Amino acid sequence: MAFEDRATYFIAQRARPLAVSLVIAGLLCLVAAGYVFATPTVETVSEERNVQSMETDVDTEAVVTGNTTLYDRGTTLRNRSVYFTSVSPELTFVTRTSGPDGRLEAVGHTLAIETVGLRDDRPFFSERRTLIEATSTPTNGTVTHRATVNVSRIREALLARQAVVGGAGQFRITVVVNTTYETDRYDGTYSTTTPFVLSGQAYYLEEQPSAEETRSRTVTREVRQPPTPFEYGGIGVLGLVLILLSATVVRIERTADPETLRVNIVHDRNEEWISRGEFPTESDKQYISILTLEDLVDVAIDSGRRVIFDPELDAYAVIDGDEIYYYAHDAEETDMWLEF
Repeated sequence: MAFEDRATYFIAQRARPLAVSLVIAGLLCLVAAGYVFATPTVETVSEERNVQSMETDVDTEAVVTGNTTLYDRGTTLRNRSVYFTSVSPELTFVTRTSGPDGRLEAVGHTLAIETVGLRDDRPFFSERRTLIEATSTPTNGTVTHRATVNVSRIREALLARQAVVGGAGQFRITVVVNTTYETDRYDGTYSTTTPFVLSGQAYYLEEQPSAEETRSRTVTREVRQPPTPFEYGGIGVLGLVLILLSATVVRIERTADPETLRVNIVHDRNEEWISRGEFPTESDKQYISILTLEDLVDVAIDSGRRVIFDPELDAYAVIDGDEIYYYAHDAEETDMWLEF
């Protein structure tokens, strides 16, 4: 009960300025809700338009020409993880690029085998052999070019060079594929590389070459986003709640008795010095009125006595011999028991 009395007393003491502040805050919230409702947010959205993609793949093929128990003679091996010069001494590269049908206007392929001699990762020899260099108009959005290389001759040339170099360096062979394209909107070039490994009679591409490129145009536009009911409704409800609280504050000011509340608060704060009971009202006693309950508690503390609270009279008193120090909020009730 003490907490409620304190809260009510605080509101009653500051009712008018508190009510005005609540009304102002509530009106501001209502204005803000109206502004949010009438002012949609604007977002800038980016969109990718005219998207076109090109993709290049390189397949490998080798026809079995040697005698072997692995494959039948004349068999065409495709995209194998390893080939053998004694079985298939020639390797065919098939470059294929696909793009948007009807929009891809021309595709050019360049496929080369590069041989680089290295010592401590620093080159001392370089050779480039171009196998494919052609440009064509696509059919159904696809362009294909082919070229065949004799791997046995590449191996023989590599062994001859390695014999000259000895242990002073080593050779690295790489397949390089460049693709150029033209569409109704874009043109460009992209490339891919992969090591070409020769190991004894075996040879292979370390990875299957492939590459792709996507082109587009970024377009930005503004999109108006209307506010959600939660946004403006929440602010509006808050404004109404604040206005209703101001009315409650005014009602508390009109109905609450600040002095009674203050007495109750002092009673609770000094409860250890106050005892319930009755005190004498005989006429031979000397009654001394104390203006506040706080002062009466001070009298009790100074005199080493307790404050007596008489619920029937709603009055407090400190009895010191023939002297009675008292405090009563209701003056009319006080007069009644003093005259009694």
